[in-house]
Amino acid sequence: MTDRPNAHDALLGATSELTYEQGITNTGVDAIAARAGVTKRTLYQHFGSKDRLVAEALDDRSRRALLALETNAKRRAEETGEPAILALFDVIENALRTRTKAGCAFINASLEINVPGHPVREAALAHLRAREELVHQLLTEAGVEDADLSAQMTLLVDGAYAVGGSRRDPAAARQAKAAAAALLASR
Repeated sequence: MTDRPNAHDALLGATSELTYEQGITNTGVDAIAARAGVTKRTLYQHFGSKDRLVAEALDDRSRRALLALETNAKRRAEETGEPAILALFDVIENALRTRTKAGCAFINASLEINVPGHPVREAALAHLRAREELVHQLLTEAGVEDADLSAQMTLLVDGAYAVGGSRRDPAAARQAKAAAAALLASR
């Protein structure tokens, strides 16, 4: 095994995959290094610790996930003619059906590493706050400025991921969408 120029990215990818599939505490650095095709020495040279590696992998995943959620929700809204805030639930349902079968990596991480100030928990919570901001943005774009509604919609988004992932039931997102539509119509 050698320290390839793309070892950093390979480690982030391997960490993201393995910790999502097996959990953070169940995933050892040996498995991460093997999946990435590097040595443990290379892993520690790039990241210094498993906690830092997992936190950076979550940050990397967050950037990609937020962009995909926004882009796909707006694309779906164009297809359906509904507000992007509602189309977001179609995107979540599709993700739960295809690649996000275990639910939200960030909710999972924040629950598994439930130590205030821990870098992994902080990375997970940063994503959840950013997703909450996206929900608020999509509501604003739909012409609704209501902090309570934004909080309620965020709970529906988080609930769709949590219930859909824990029960392996993508229909949870469809049910959350129906509740979101009713809330939106009541404003």
